[in-house]
Amino acid sequence: MYDDFLARILEPDTCLPSQFYGNRGISRQLEGEKRLMIAVMKDAVECLEKYRSSRGGPARELYENSLAWVADGGTEWLFSFDNICGLLGFDPDYTRAFLLKRERKLARPMKGKHLVFSASA
Repeated sequence: MYDDFLARILEPDTCLPSQFYGNRGISRQLEGEKRLMIAVMKDAVECLEKYRSSRGGPARELYENSLAWVADGGTEWLFSFDNICGLLGFDPDYTRAFLLKRERKLARPMKGKHLVFSASA
């Protein structure tokens, strides 16, 4: 009985990290707009990866649209590549250069068509 009582007293308290650090330290809540921007960026990168070897149809169109979106340096549209990168804390020029360099290395042009990459990358 004494050992059981002593074990309960000396037993360490357990708590979750969120209880110790608070809600802000562990899980930072993102506003809906930022979550949407992350989803747009993720979708574009996934389209570049998934549909790179597509030769036609909707898949090739998704690839080319994603490539054009990344290559476009405009900031007029709220969800442009530069605006999303800037709001998410990425350097747009560096991110663009990285993605376009990767596409130059991995993409195989279609017969009769040539992929055009921006000269700034």
